[in-house]
Amino acid sequence: MGRRTSRWVPPGSGALRRSTALLLAAAVLLAGCGPGRTGGTNGAGGPPAAPPSTPVEAPVEATIGTVPIAAGKFRFVVMGDSRGSSNGTNEATLRALLEKVKGLKPAPDFLLFTGDQVTGGYTVAKQLANWKNIADDYFPVTSIYPALGNHEDDEKVFSKAFPYLPQNGAEGYGRTVYSFDHGNARFITLNSNRTNEDDDYVIDDAQLAWLEEQLKGAADKHRFVQFHVPAYPVGAHLGSSLDAAPASRDKLWALLDRYRVTAVLVGHEHNYNRRKVDASFSGSGYTFRQEIYQLTIGGAGAPLYTGSKENKGVVVGPKASYHYMVVDVDGSRAQFEAYDLQQNRIDSFAVER
Repeated sequence: MGRRTSRWVPPGSGALRRSTALLLAAAVLLAGCGPGRTGGTNGAGGPPAAPPSTPVEAPVEATIGTVPIAAGKFRFVVMGDSRGSSNGTNEATLRALLEKVKGLKPAPDFLLFTGDQVTGGYTVAKQLANWKNIADDYFPVTSIYPALGNHEDDEKVFSKAFPYLPQNGAEGYGRTVYSFDHGNARFITLNSNRTNEDDDYVIDDAQLAWLEEQLKGAADKHRFVQFHVPAYPVGAHLGSSLDAAPASRDKLWALLDRYRVTAVLVGHEHNYNRRKVDASFSGSGYTFRQEIYQLTIGGAGAPLYTGSKENKGVVVGPKASYHYMVVDVDGSRAQFEAYDLQQNRIDSFAVER
């Protein structure tokens, strides 16, 4: 794992909005033909073309903000941790997963990547260029929004490698901290690779101040937050992730709890697991009131991790399999479906906000 090691067009803006308007007009003309997103599979043998009628977990009363029921539909995919061979990437596995994602119907509007795209080291710039070339065979690389991992840990190299990412984050972080809006959701990416005086990973106060502004400004939206190093690891990185500095970690989670984010997306541990963080995790003088899932999505090619050292709040996993996550947002509901390479569904749940 290694201890430390064209112009951007925001989704939903400009030409994309014009295209959406044309599509909506076409939908009106074809209304008699039935809905466009029906049941069944996508042709690739796994993910359904529309979210199944999974029972929704009872919503928790919002602290700040509630997503309107009437809002648009969209889909995105989450992957993470594709580092591998001497060229920096487990190319075979990454390609196999991207091929599955490319076959999704409807197609995702964009992809999130939870970090550790490549192995890193002194050739990290070349490795990231190779990674982008691989990804671009399946999706325009400008539709992929990565987090900085601890392997491609050079912030300047990362920012240069992904020049299309928004540069609207905390000052001094380049393009490693950013946000964008799509549909009725805000997507926030943080940099979990900086450390405190004890060399422990932290989300520092500068990021937290910026994060609160972003959360506060999206009171009527879903809020998805992405970073690489887990706040609550369960296995190989227990004690060496954000949990190594619990006061800092709890300060971060208190913000996520206060603004009732829809989900927290992380990587670093090379498996899939879903962990529910609730009031029982309160600490450092902070009281948590919500139930928020931390989703570890770290199986896009890096060596898989088996076993668990911490089971509190773990609902699913850890599952040591290569995988990807499909998220369908429909108004106040977000439907999550995780699939492995064999198209087996390894998790399914919904969140209402």
